[in-house]
Amino acid sequence: MYDCLQDSYADFSFATYDAVGRPRPLCGSLSATPLPSSDDSALHDLAAFARDQGYRFDHCAQQLIVHDISLADALAVNTRFGQTLIISCDLRRDPPVRF
Repeated sequence: MYDCLQDSYADFSFATYDAVGRPRPLCGSLSATPLPSSDDSALHDLAAFARDQGYRFDHCAQQLIVHDISLADALAVNTRFGQTLIISCDLRRDPPVRF
């Protein structure tokens, strides 16, 4: 990490597993809206993908929100639907990393 105020660079790291060895992956919510030039079919396909993966989701009007999605599945969604949907994702780790 670069600190521009102090003109210094420092590395940092954190444990990817908790005290008993369980992984602590990034997860969060992913929202998707259709591009202005596309229809709602991609949202329906994304809803089917989320349902097949066991995710809870909310579908309202022109937006779909997938809850507690993993980083790997968020990347898969972006790869599969990035050409037809505007995708926004907020991923965090629970508990947060302390530095």
